[in-house]
Amino acid sequence: MAVAHPSGADHALLFVPGQSVMHRLNPLTKLTCVLWVAVAAFALPPQGTIPLALVAIATGIFAGAGKVFARRLILTLVPLSLALFVVHGILVDHAGDRTVILGLDLSHDGLAYMVRILGRIAALLSGSLLFVCTTHPARLLKALDAHRFPPGMAYVIASPLLLLEPFTQRARAIREAQMARGLNLEGSFLARAKAFPALLMPLVTLALADIDHRAQVLDGRGFRAMPHRTVLDAPRDSTAQRVARWVILISIPFLIAGGILWH
Repeated sequence: MAVAHPSGADHALLFVPGQSVMHRLNPLTKLTCVLWVAVAAFALPPQGTIPLALVAIATGIFAGAGKVFARRLILTLVPLSLALFVVHGILVDHAGDRTVILGLDLSHDGLAYMVRILGRIAALLSGSLLFVCTTHPARLLKALDAHRFPPGMAYVIASPLLLLEPFTQRARAIREAQMARGLNLEGSFLARAKAFPALLMPLVTLALADIDHRAQVLDGRGFRAMPHRTVLDAPRDSTAQRVARWVILISIPFLIAGGILWH
């Protein structure tokens, strides 16, 4: 029985439409690569994680998602880099040599640790961004259903991406409504902190009500009436991609073993 997918939104928050090779790949192939990148981020040394992040960023740019990559990476990595530099490069007394540069007493081991952490986070973030920027959540859900995943498991995997855009729009609408009522959201940090509960409580209340509504809609559609769902327009898959997924999955234990031996 073919069942309509509860997409929740026509557009995803970070998804960038396109016709690149990454867009045309089966979502499960890209999801397997994200799993490999997540393992590699902790198994590889900085000499491997940083090039891995650069490859993911370059792939995202060629896929047409360069603006999204630049914005998210800058907003995440720049503040984190500054914090790690201050804490591990200056404040924490790591064992090892220290060097004075521009009046700053810097720790060699602290800077090396900072680079290692940034390399891991950059690899994780860039790999995840490459997936969400080139994969619509509804297409991911269809791919999971087409490969006989249980409906509940498939929806749990795809629902965070499906609900992100409506949740963001609702938060923006609540913010505008509260500002229209005179709530000060542009003052000092203390004023914004005091106004935060006025934004959070309506958002949490509406989210809980929405969860109940979605559960009723899914039950009304017989979402879990059958052990598997039939998809009429499943994403295209190929033998080469299926082989590639198995090769990637089989290589993960060897990657972990290599990381253990390296350390």
